[in-house]
Amino acid sequence: METCCESLIKYFMVICNCVFALIGMVLIGFGAYVQIEAKDYVNFLGDNYVNTPIFVIILGGIIFVISFFGCCGACHESKCMMYTYGFFLFFILIAQIGAGIAAFALKGDLSDNIKTNLEKGLDNYVESEMYAKSWNLVQETFQCCGVEDYKDWQDTFNTTTKVPDSCCRVPTENCGNDFDVKDIWEMGCFESFSDLFVDNIGIVGAVAICVAVAELITVCVAYCMGKRMGSSGQYV
Repeated sequence: METCCESLIKYFMVICNCVFALIGMVLIGFGAYVQIEAKDYVNFLGDNYVNTPIFVIILGGIIFVISFFGCCGACHESKCMMYTYGFFLFFILIAQIGAGIAAFALKGDLSDNIKTNLEKGLDNYVESEMYAKSWNLVQETFQCCGVEDYKDWQDTFNTTTKVPDSCCRVPTENCGNDFDVKDIWEMGCFESFSDLFVDNIGIVGAVAICVAVAELITVCVAYCMGKRMGSSGQYV
């Protein structure tokens, strides 16, 4: 027969797994948001950044599914289900800690990679339509011009009187030719562009580690519940 304390533990497990299911959905949504936001800038971000949101989406889906397994195990007081739940949750916890550490490690390198890729795109702007499209999108979206400032385009066009039309405050055809400085964005794109994505990857890492700590507590509770359940599925 259940004591008051055992009943509280059981309902605590149910509530925790409902929260984890919600967290799983949030991770899926956040990963999808970051992935969609990054898809137009993949040339400047690199594969490591693009792959991280995909991992978060997969992890969120697994957490969502396993949370229902934990709810069923707690509600039906199944020793087998609780041990199985705790086992899988433990491995997800390890994966999340790894993802959090990887995200913070990537955060340190991401800024440098973005700058390198922006400069590469600058050099290939004239020859590559792909880089031209990406650069124009960045400059129009972030209201900026060049990597550090508009003067970065001098080497690309071999002149000091031309920038892409996307640098103009009011973009029109050929507005970048013989431009007046007051009519273009003078600030470079590197700082505002990199800050957005570096902050995003930092949030991914922080969320992964925070959820992992909560899951560690739940794994301990799950194994304690399983240990107190008899083979018949009832508390002993």
